[in-house]
Amino acid sequence: VYNLIQLIPPQKVTSCGHIAKLAGAPRQARRVNQLVKFLGQTSSSAPWHRVVSTSGIVADHGGLGALQKHALEDEGVSVRTGILGESRIEFTKWGWFPDQTIIASEVESIEEWGA
Repeated sequence: VYNLIQLIPPQKVTSCGHIAKLAGAPRQARRVNQLVKFLGQTSSSAPWHRVVSTSGIVADHGGLGALQKHALEDEGVSVRTGILGESRIEFTKWGWFPDQTIIASEVESIEEWGA
């Protein structure tokens, strides 16, 4: 999962559900969400801020939502306010949803170098 998060390009976002699917565990989006929250609380270099909820909402993550929103905006991603006051990303413009077969080769090449 960590390697998959590393592959998300700048100015793109994906969902916890898609990362789970790419990892071969499509029903584990909540576990991906937990990892994203953990990465946000550490000094990890992984672009955790590029992973949002399956509905495109920037989750609060115990106070990390504002940090995530600002990191995305700093990259040029447009974060809009939804009707309930939530921060939202428009997947049609900012989404990154590659096919699992394309990603498999990229992850293998990363693992060869020990990243």
